[in-house]
Amino acid sequence: MHSTVHRAAVELLLASMFQRGDGFPHSFMVERPGQSHGMMGHGAEVKYRRRELIRACLFVRQSGPTYLRYMSVEDIWSLLTDFVAKSYWCLLEEVFLQAFEDSYAVHVSDAVKNTLADLLAASRVFHPTEVLTVFPLVPIKVADNFDAAWFFLVDSSSLEARRLPPDTPLRQLRSAQFPPIAGYQGRAETPSSWLGVRAPLLQVSEKLKAAILGAVALTPLHRYRYMCSYRKMFGGRFMFDRHTISPTEPHTPGLAEDIVITAADHDWLSVVAEKAIARERVSRRQIRALEYFYRGWFLDPRERFPVLCMTLDAAFGQANHATQAVIDGIRSTVGEHISDQRLRTLMELRASVIHGGAPDVYDSRKYARYYDQYDADPIKDLELVVARCLRKLIFDDSLTDHPDPNAQLIKAAQEAGRFPKRFDEHAIIAEGE
Repeated sequence: MHSTVHRAAVELLLASMFQRGDGFPHSFMVERPGQSHGMMGHGAEVKYRRRELIRACLFVRQSGPTYLRYMSVEDIWSLLTDFVAKSYWCLLEEVFLQAFEDSYAVHVSDAVKNTLADLLAASRVFHPTEVLTVFPLVPIKVADNFDAAWFFLVDSSSLEARRLPPDTPLRQLRSAQFPPIAGYQGRAETPSSWLGVRAPLLQVSEKLKAAILGAVALTPLHRYRYMCSYRKMFGGRFMFDRHTISPTEPHTPGLAEDIVITAADHDWLSVVAEKAIARERVSRRQIRALEYFYRGWFLDPRERFPVLCMTLDAAFGQANHATQAVIDGIRSTVGEHISDQRLRTLMELRASVIHGGAPDVYDSRKYARYYDQYDADPIKDLELVVARCLRKLIFDDSLTDHPDPNAQLIKAAQEAGRFPKRFDEHAIIAEGE
């Protein structure tokens, strides 16, 4: 049964529909459920008025399922006009061979509007079909598989047990290769693990992938997060329900040290699973912050700096008080022991970069000033601040730094005097703090 949201959406949709006049024409064959294409033998044309249809699209986008917010207005326009074409049969008795100048909203009865609202409530607009997309990962290994309702992160040999679509021929599945199907004629690659996402649209899968891997990027110590090698990398994605293989760039940087996911990571992965599909504003802001952090993972330091500034704005920013809100958010999250003046100096550099004062962070005079005042790299300091804030703000410290894979070697080098006793002596935040 429909709700007030479905009925309001139908009212707005019908208000955009006219028989004649200046509008976007949409012609289609009318079909009743259960009948073959065109059996009713009646073609129809609706003219949509742009402004009114946009209002309907925006209402559905705001009030409908979360996935709609990841779609463009043009895509939702197509969803709604397609719904009208498929549901037009219930309008026939009131509009067939009748000429009227008003919109359908004025001409159609409440009973038919309620029928349309019921159809909309049950349609793929509000109940989309989920598609499973899997992404092969190279420098991420999974020691203990993780499964949530809408995504999984598993070892490369574990696809068979992952709630694949019911029509998946398991005898043709090749879990340890990408693409994971037998008989592939192209070059097959060997992933270390799989990230699988169930979502109504590819755009949604890609955004959820970014949030998940943005969280994964928080797990290595800073010195390893951006340390890359010349290892062989590959990307791609496979959509099970459509058996579609698509080339993409690698889904992570070519890290020099693998990230290993264990059972100790399952708590924060569960937090991502909850927040990424939550409707409240705070969770949506936090997921956006993880998306920004993911984007910055691939960039060199000068390009990463403005993206990390956007990450902080996503997490803490407020209209008209962005800089102060970010400073207050950082200190309340990380702790009052962080120097207020040092944060303000760092935020002045941020303002210089994102407000047009310096297209490159190295161009800003405040970059050199920060180095001179604090004997520290402001880009690294911002990286440390952002990572610490995201771990505390989103995960309440359930996500902590993974152990240093080279701890023993580094300790031996420090004792021998080949390495300094501390790598982060002048950093704004110590690693692991």
